[in-house]
Amino acid sequence: MENHTVINPDLQYSNATVINNEIAVENGHTVIDPALQDENATMINRDIVEEYNRQNNLKTTGEYIPEGTVVCEKYIIRSQMEVASGEADLYLCADGSDLYIAKIYRRRFAVKQDVVNALMKIDSPYVARLYTTGNYNGYPVEIIPYYEKGSLQGHTFTEEELTDIIIPSINEGLKAIHDAGIIHKDLKPSNIMLNSDGKSVSIIDFGISSFVSDGSTVLVTKTGMTPEYSAPETFRNVFLKESDYYSFGITLYELFCGYTPYANMQPEEIEQTISVQHIPYPENMSDRLKDFISALTYYDISNRNNKNNPNRRWTYEEVKSWIDGDDLVIPGEGIGNAGNGSVPSFDFMGEVYTNPDLLVAALAKHWEEGKKLLFRGNITGYFRKWNMELARKCQAAEETAARENGKDDIIFWKLLYRIDPRLKSFVWLGKTYESLAAFGREALEKLWDNDTSGFSYYSSILSERVLSQYVQMVYPKNEKLKRVADAIEDSYELEKNNGTDFMRTYYLMAYSLSGQKLFLLDGNQFRTVGEFAAYLRRIAEESFGKFEEVCHRLVDYDGNLDVQLETWLLSLGKSEEIEKWKTSMNE
Repeated sequence: MENHTVINPDLQYSNATVINNEIAVENGHTVIDPALQDENATMINRDIVEEYNRQNNLKTTGEYIPEGTVVCEKYIIRSQMEVASGEADLYLCADGSDLYIAKIYRRRFAVKQDVVNALMKIDSPYVARLYTTGNYNGYPVEIIPYYEKGSLQGHTFTEEELTDIIIPSINEGLKAIHDAGIIHKDLKPSNIMLNSDGKSVSIIDFGISSFVSDGSTVLVTKTGMTPEYSAPETFRNVFLKESDYYSFGITLYELFCGYTPYANMQPEEIEQTISVQHIPYPENMSDRLKDFISALTYYDISNRNNKNNPNRRWTYEEVKSWIDGDDLVIPGEGIGNAGNGSVPSFDFMGEVYTNPDLLVAALAKHWEEGKKLLFRGNITGYFRKWNMELARKCQAAEETAARENGKDDIIFWKLLYRIDPRLKSFVWLGKTYESLAAFGREALEKLWDNDTSGFSYYSSILSERVLSQYVQMVYPKNEKLKRVADAIEDSYELEKNNGTDFMRTYYLMAYSLSGQKLFLLDGNQFRTVGEFAAYLRRIAEESFGKFEEVCHRLVDYDGNLDVQLETWLLSLGKSEEIEKWKTSMNE
């Protein structure tokens, strides 16, 4: 393809000239933004776009159109729809007994004629038909189908429903749109309608869509896009068919979970987050669906035109194969690479690795050796050969370590979870535990055995607040676990400030994470307060001296509870009772 400048015809100025692939206005200022170039396409500087919108896209007052008004020559307005729309007012209208929607835009120049022309030619059950267009008082009107079952917004679906109904429909709908030369740019649940048969859905709302006649990249303003669903490249004003598939992935996430992974975040936060962190998935989502959404939302699009390289965001063909049950390589996680179709090997500690997940496990095990390779640039160099997304993550870790002296361990640790976003194991300083519960059980057993060998390890975890950061990365929606982690780390800080020995915090950590409910005393195990009270009554009856000795071990002369007893009671939910007892001791 020859080099060219992609210009949205709606945005051209009469006083602009094209000189050697540069656009200049009469005052001599160059308005091409080189930073936004994508392959052979060049973006118009957004200043021109904003000035054009200011001068020409004057908003209406949103005046109400009375019932009985005829639009587009034959469609009779019945009532205004109570549907939120940022760009148009929607009205239920009729032609005889058939119902339709009249979409009446609030800007005179809201509709792009090339998009309209392309939409009129689409004949797909998965794309809302555009029956006709017209004007009402100078403002564009479109007549589209009336979907009595409404949109998918606010609804959740099972994985089976997504796989059998929604995914195939949207995939075919996007193919029809893209084959017509249109990029939707705002795919989300509210723009997907459930058809009357209940067995398929249709894509609607092409208000901010763009048309490209020669298959080139479309570069326009991002006005109207919804950041929660927007692909990383769209924040740089680059819109591709892959961008629609990214929105498809986020949409599926919401349709399964009931929320997007970036809900309640500002656009700037979303843009920063998606550039460094994989999507956090809920525990109840299957690995198959996680892989599918990961493939649709794969960050790196540099290899998008190389069909032999699996490290690119999925589009129509891959989605169709996935629906058919084919075993596909997930972008960034398997075979695929830098040109020869295979992943280069990485030699580490006498083993050869071509799988990033297995490499992460080895780096976690051989901690110090792994850090050396990272901060010498070896790991970054390896990934740069075949996976630029992972290379960027490693490069970012190197740069952070250079700025934050003494933070090598926590920086290296975070990188392991960024390289392998499906990593659930708890890893730290060369040790790997299947889960936080497994770590908690080991810590509790050592405390019961009076084994102090792990104390420095526990301290390193708590001082870096590793627990709460682990929960945030691996289980971001688990608010209960987050509160537990915060409470443990706050307890550590308090004991550190008070100059105490951390024993209470270690027990609190062990009980809270393990879920264990046993209290050990003199070889006896107690699961409930009732069992323990019965034991105390029994020894009091047998020997008051023994009873007194046990009580002094459990409550010292200052009225402090034994740390194991206190944290055990806390694990049983007896915090209020403990506070009342402490209050009574101080009175």
